[in-house]
Amino acid sequence: MPTGIVGARGFIGSYLSRYLGARHSGQLRLLLRSLANCEGLEGHELCGGDLQSRTDCERFAADLKVIYYLAHVNTPVNSDLDPPNDATANLVPLLNLLDAIRRLRTKPHVVYFSSGGAIYTSRPNRIPFRESDPCLPLSSYGIQKLAAEHYLRLAAHKGDLTATVLRVGNAYGTLLSPYRMQGLIGVALNSVLQGRPVRVFGNPNNVRDYVHLEDICAIAMRAAAAPSEFSIANVGSGAGYSVAEVLDLIAACNGKAVEIQSDESCGSWLTDWVVLDTTRARLEFGWEPVIDLRSGIAGMIAGWRHEPRLDAAIV
Repeated sequence: MPTGIVGARGFIGSYLSRYLGARHSGQLRLLLRSLANCEGLEGHELCGGDLQSRTDCERFAADLKVIYYLAHVNTPVNSDLDPPNDATANLVPLLNLLDAIRRLRTKPHVVYFSSGGAIYTSRPNRIPFRESDPCLPLSSYGIQKLAAEHYLRLAAHKGDLTATVLRVGNAYGTLLSPYRMQGLIGVALNSVLQGRPVRVFGNPNNVRDYVHLEDICAIAMRAAAAPSEFSIANVGSGAGYSVAEVLDLIAACNGKAVEIQSDESCGSWLTDWVVLDTTRARLEFGWEPVIDLRSGIAGMIAGWRHEPRLDAAIV
């Protein structure tokens, strides 16, 4: 039975497609809104369709054993601008797919990519967050992610599927468009390598937990291989770095100072500190991150110098 990926053209999804394609013994089915410009997706089963269509959802999910769900639009910075549209764009597509799975009665295992940075709320004691800690999102983005987790839990409880929720920290590993509002390291590093200033949202002292795409894909693959009825696992490094510290690391690895352009128009409300406790990921999946932040950033710079281009078609 094939494995499906929803959101295969996104930041994490495109990397996951390549990662699984290099290691996966079975067929990968990718749900794409458009089948134009599919360079790099050769060898996969490409399924044209839209999650807003229940018929397309049912056709995509028909015989899948595992579904990786990474589809999401908007970011924590801009999701509050239009909450009704945010819910329509992000919750309704997932619910359509869950309804299709219920009708098909195939009971696949869904690996859902949630957010370790937006789910939790600020805490004064600076103790890494565990999955059992209260979730009080401070953005529509985080609320949609948390709501999706609960819908998956409900579907698992009803026996429609099994699911693993991965609360991923701040992912990095490929260069990203400098116009993106999410993905600090990829955006900042691309700007630096192109000789542009780095736009910083919110407080540069805000601390986040950064985890490399290679490590994220490793636990995603393990989660699919060891399904339980419903589980949640944090995916991070267990270490926190401020925005300023990340930019200092980029400067040190690149050998040049980073020019900063502060953007005070949004992001001032962002949570000031999020670091993830990954004990459950280690115990349940035998997973630990292997790429430290300095090595990860240095590797991205080395890759760009070897082939100076913007990685993949990242939106």
